[in-house]
Amino acid sequence: MHRKTRSLPLICLICAEFLSQLGNQIAAIAIPILVLQFTHSAIATGIAGAGGIIPIVLAAFAGGRAIDQFGAWRVSVVADVLSGISVLLLPLVFIRLNSVSPLIIFLLVFVGALFDPTATSARHTLVPKFAKLARIPLEKVNSCRGSLENGADLLGPVVGAGLISLIGTVNTFFVNAASFFICAGIFAIAVPRQRNQGFKSEKSDAIAGIRFILHHRQLRSLTFGGIALNFVLLPFLGLLLPVLATQTFANPALLGICLSLFGMAATLSALSYARLIRWLSRSVLYYGGLLLTAVSILLCATATTQIALIVPVMLSGLLLGAGNPLEQTVLQEVTPSRIAGQVFTSHTAISFAAGLFGLLIAGIATELTSVSLVLILSGSLLAIAAIIGWWVMPLSNHQITSVK
Repeated sequence: MHRKTRSLPLICLICAEFLSQLGNQIAAIAIPILVLQFTHSAIATGIAGAGGIIPIVLAAFAGGRAIDQFGAWRVSVVADVLSGISVLLLPLVFIRLNSVSPLIIFLLVFVGALFDPTATSARHTLVPKFAKLARIPLEKVNSCRGSLENGADLLGPVVGAGLISLIGTVNTFFVNAASFFICAGIFAIAVPRQRNQGFKSEKSDAIAGIRFILHHRQLRSLTFGGIALNFVLLPFLGLLLPVLATQTFANPALLGICLSLFGMAATLSALSYARLIRWLSRSVLYYGGLLLTAVSILLCATATTQIALIVPVMLSGLLLGAGNPLEQTVLQEVTPSRIAGQVFTSHTAISFAAGLFGLLIAGIATELTSVSLVLILSGSLLAIAAIIGWWVMPLSNHQITSVK
């Protein structure tokens, strides 16, 4: 088989991932701005953010089993179509109604995000097969995937801010819905359908993915780090930065600039992963990224000018982006294909469940105290977690193969 032919499914899969992530990042900047415009409440913004995270947690129990039972290809296509339909509900409601309560916003965000985590995990489980078909090492593939994912983090806020200024916040969600339909079309046309092996002994085990993670030392380490990171980072990007931009500095465009520079730094880090891993150990790269992010968040708490805020936000993503391909590589190395869907969705769900609580707690704390105090507490917590993880749960530098 010609090399280009072997690589085509992998290329299309990566393109679909990028397109879906880009649409999500457009929504990520539109949702908090929309809620703050309507409610002027940090608590309501945190609640709305939680509406996008709860589906990730639910995917651990339903989405992962669907992937393993019905096949990743079929689940990816169906979930993307359903995501496109559900996202359309948000702008349609705002077009019909003049006033929308925070509870309705939460429900709309929840429905819009309901199917996306399962589609994302389904695509992740297909990567090892298509990487092997293309004869490309996993670390190189995941470096490319990570850089494009962070590239979407970079472009998404810019595109989102531009769309909001041109067509309005409500209409911006139509673009997000279109990205899901196009993603499903790419998969259906260009990515070959894989034979489904279905459940084996894990069919009756509703928490097979969580059980596997808890029994594997490397995955426990990554999960611990993911819990600490998401508990701090999701409120930082989705709540604290919007509050700083819109209320402290009275400049909504500052949010797009900060998120874009964060995405740029993370993209460069992910793109350099294959080279960085030759020089640095996995522990240094992973926990060092958490520690640098923690210090950057602490610096944001002292920012008195817009430049003083922009610089540490950019630094926070400098090593963090390399953690994504590292995490994906370890997951793909150790996870048996028969329960890959459950393991991938469970790992993501555990980490993002912490982000859910982080958003709610940060929203309440910001409302009752100040955004600077919450930033100090968040940065300190992440720094302590990074140091403990680095010392107690180091990552192995040796590739671990699993029986598939």
